[in-house]
Amino acid sequence: MLKVAVVGAGFMGTMHRNVYAQLKDAQVVAVVDGDEEKARKIASGAEVYTCMEEMLEKEKPDLVDICLPTYLHAEHVIKAAEAGAHVLCEKPMAMNLEEADRMIGAAERAGVFFMVAHCIRFWPEYVAFKEVVDGGSLGKLRSLSLVRPSPTPTWSWDNWLMGASRSGSAALDLHIHDTDYVLYLFGTPRAVFSKGTWVGDGCVHIFTLYEYGDGPAVSAEGGWDMPPNYPFHMDFWAAFEKGAVEMSSARQPTISVYPAEGEPYSPELPKPELRDVEAGGNISEMGGYFNEIQYFVNCILEGEAPEIVTPRDARESLRVVLAELESARKGKPVEL
Repeated sequence: MLKVAVVGAGFMGTMHRNVYAQLKDAQVVAVVDGDEEKARKIASGAEVYTCMEEMLEKEKPDLVDICLPTYLHAEHVIKAAEAGAHVLCEKPMAMNLEEADRMIGAAERAGVFFMVAHCIRFWPEYVAFKEVVDGGSLGKLRSLSLVRPSPTPTWSWDNWLMGASRSGSAALDLHIHDTDYVLYLFGTPRAVFSKGTWVGDGCVHIFTLYEYGDGPAVSAEGGWDMPPNYPFHMDFWAAFEKGAVEMSSARQPTISVYPAEGEPYSPELPKPELRDVEAGGNISEMGGYFNEIQYFVNCILEGEAPEIVTPRDARESLRVVLAELESARKGKPVEL
C-alpha cells in the first residue's frame, strides 16, 4: 500500500484526492495546504498539515502529489524528491526551463520516479484518436485542429491564475494541454508560428501553427477570455486520406469517426467505475485524471519508470509553449 500525501487542496487537489479514494493500492495519509480548513475538507481521515516540510518528516510518504500553483512547483517537487518520495506534479511542469532542469536533476539524484500530470495523454477520447492515427485504418493524417476555449478563471486561490508571473497565463496553463498532445502524436515540430491576445503581460488566447514539413497541417487554439457563462469545452477535428474524426466534450457521443467507406461510428471508451465522486470544475468526467494517477501508482508498485509521459517530455512541452509565446510577441515563426 502506497502512502500518499496530497499537497494543495484546491480544485486539482480535490480531484486527485477523489481518485486515490478509488485505488486499492494507495492511501492518502496526509493533505497539506496553507489554509488548514481547506485541507480538512478533503482529508477524509488523513492527517492535515499546513507545512510540507513537517509532513515529510512525520509521515514519510511514498508518493507526494503536488497540486499547487505553477510558480510553486519547482520548490516543492525538489523538496519531495530530496526526501526520497516519488513525485506526481500537476501541469505545467514549471514556469521556465531552468526550474524544469532543477526538478529533473533532483529526481534523478534521489533515484525517485517523477511524472508531470499531462492528463490529455490519458484522456479516453484522445487515447482513442491516437490509436486511429497509429493504427492507420483511415490512412495518412492530413490535418488536425485542436481548440480549447474557457471562461476566465476567476476562481483560483489568491487569483493566482490571472497573474502571468505565477501561472504563465492561458498559453502555459491551458493551451499546453494541446501542445503536449501534439508533441505526443508527432514529436517536436520544426517551428511554431503563433498569434496571441494579450491582457497586460498575460497571453489570454493563443493560436499556433506547428510546422512538420511533409507531415500533417497542425494547429491549436486555446484561451480563457470567454465570458463567465460560456461553457468550457475541448474539441478537435482531423482529416485523413480515408475519412475524418471529430471530437467535442460538449456533445454525446463525444467522438465520432467518419470513414470514407462505411457508416460513421463512435469508438467505445473505457470508463472507470467510480464511487461517490462528482467531477465538477470544467469537466464532465474524471476518467483522464483517474487513468494518469492509476498509471503512475502502478509504475511505482512495479518499479518501472513512467513512459507515457516522462519528465523530459514535460520539459519539451514547456519549451515549445515558451517558443509559441516568443513567436506571438515577435509576430514571426520561431524555429525549434
